[in-house]
Amino acid sequence: MSSVIDVQTISTITRWLNYVLAIPMIIFGMIGSILTVLVFARRRTLWNYPTITYLLAGSIITAIHLPTIYLLVVLADGFGIVLFNYNDIICRLFNYFLYVTTVSAIYFPCLAAFDQYVCTCPNAAFRNRWHNMKVVRLAICGTILFWSILFLPILIIYQLVNNSCSITNYSPRVLKNYVVTPLFFTIIPIILIIFFLRSMIRNIRLLKLNNYQQDRFERQIRRMLFVQLIILAVSGFPFALESAYLEATSTIQETRLRKAVENLVLQVLRFFFHVNLVGTFYLYISSEVRKTVRQLFMRFRD
Repeated sequence: MSSVIDVQTISTITRWLNYVLAIPMIIFGMIGSILTVLVFARRRTLWNYPTITYLLAGSIITAIHLPTIYLLVVLADGFGIVLFNYNDIICRLFNYFLYVTTVSAIYFPCLAAFDQYVCTCPNAAFRNRWHNMKVVRLAICGTILFWSILFLPILIIYQLVNNSCSITNYSPRVLKNYVVTPLFFTIIPIILIIFFLRSMIRNIRLLKLNNYQQDRFERQIRRMLFVQLIILAVSGFPFALESAYLEATSTIQETRLRKAVENLVLQVLRFFFHVNLVGTFYLYISSEVRKTVRQLFMRFRD
């Protein structure tokens, strides 16, 4: 009897987690993404900052990901409305865009970190070569194109079977869960984050020793980027390894209580991972950005 009550309690907590936290986060995330684009479009001075442009690209990807992917997941887990299980084409497209948008949102902050590493590099020739808008545009387009091509097999291996959208072929499923997802969602981003953070810290120390004057707004962005990268590394690590865990335990006969606990943990991991994605605008609010947002609201009021 107590076990049944525990399962019901955990399931209720899981549903309310989607009601109370996930839905508002999607709303605030959409608002933040739209404001990011509006602020960038209004303040032409921001167009000269490659780091901001990378973060803008990440905000646009997040604005696509939240209503088309995460909202469908919340509807399925919180409301029992599983839209991607109604049609085979929707099943394939949902998982394809899930991977493309999620991994792109992870790597744009990494590209921003690369740009900060470049702009703090003492080597002027290296800075001039890589810290410019031409490189930014090529990197953004190349990143989206690369992930769009790399994950094309998702459209083939996923299929709708018995009203369940999944990979039925064993070999592709094991490759995705044990290699592709942990590698591209966790291992490579963490390596990049550690390398660029350490390199930035070293370069900044050299700049201070040489009394090099840095742009005030650039320094603000760099401090916030440090915070975002650390949060990304912490939140992304358990979230990406979840696929490997589920694959390893797929043949184990699980109790209802264990399934309920695993589902709750999965929802919490998803929530914290998406907090990192939706928090970009709110994290980078500086005096310049606040001023632009106030001007936008005053213009709409008039």
